[in-house]
Amino acid sequence: MATDTPDRVRQLTEELRRAREELDRYGELLLTIQKSILPQHLPSVPGLDLAVHFADADAVGGDLYDVRPVGLKTWAIVIADVSGHGLAAAAILALVHALGNTLQGQQVPPGAALALINQPLATRYLAGTNRFVTAWVGLYDAETRMLTYASAGHPPPRLVRGGEIRRLVTASGLPLGIEKTSVFDDQTLQLLPGDRLVLFTDGITESMDEAHEFFGDERLDASLRAPASTATELLGRIVDSVRTFRAGRLADDDETCLVAVLKSDSAGTQRPRK
Repeated sequence: MATDTPDRVRQLTEELRRAREELDRYGELLLTIQKSILPQHLPSVPGLDLAVHFADADAVGGDLYDVRPVGLKTWAIVIADVSGHGLAAAAILALVHALGNTLQGQQVPPGAALALINQPLATRYLAGTNRFVTAWVGLYDAETRMLTYASAGHPPPRLVRGGEIRRLVTASGLPLGIEKTSVFDDQTLQLLPGDRLVLFTDGITESMDEAHEFFGDERLDASLRAPASTATELLGRIVDSVRTFRAGRLADDDETCLVAVLKSDSAGTQRPRK
C-alpha cells in the first residue's frame, strides 16, 4: 500500500495539472467572448458626452454595459450585473447578451425588453442555480431628450441636476432569473442640458476597505456633488474616490460605471474605455 502512494500522488498531481489547463482554456475563451460583447468604444450619441470605467475582479467577470442605436434618433443604454464573478458569471453574461441581441434594432419598451429576457432565464437557464442578473435598461430619445427606463433589481442610477442628486428608483425590484412572471414598470424622465446620469454596478458601492467597510451610497453621492463639465471628469472623480477609499486593497467584485452628461448642443462624442 505504501509503495503505491507515490504513484497515486503523481497521478493526482497530473490530473490536477490537466484540469487547471482546461480551466485556463475555458477562461481564455470566455475572455475572448467578453471582449467581443463589451463595446471597445462608446458611440457618438447626439447631445450626450459619454465615458465608462470597466474593471474585472478576475480575468473575466459578469458586468455588462452597452450603448447602441435602436432607431434613427433613439439609443438603448444598458447596464447589468450577474451575481458573483469569474467563469460562471462570464458564461451567464454571454447568455444574457445573446438573449438581448434577439431584440436588437427593435424599439421595445425597456420593461417589456426585461420581461422578454427574464422569461427564459427564470424558466430554463437559471432555474435552480441560485444565480440571478440585475439590469437597468433605458431608451434615450436624442431629439426630445426624453429617457424611458426600467430596472430589474439594479442599483438606482443617479441623476445629478445642479446641486441636487436624485436616485432613479423604480417600483419593480426583482432581478432577472428569479420569477418568470415578474413585471418591470417603465418610468419616464425629461432630461435637461447639464444633467449628469450615472449608472453603476454594485462593485462600486460595495467596494471595501481594509476594515471591510463598504464604500456605500453616501460616499458615491458625495463624489458627485462637485461640478464637472465633462463625463470623463465626473467619471474620474468617482473612480478616484473608490480607489482612495480602498487604499490599495484589491477589488472583490467587478466594477462598471457609465456616465452621460447632457450637452447644450447636438454634437456627439466618442470616448474609449477608461
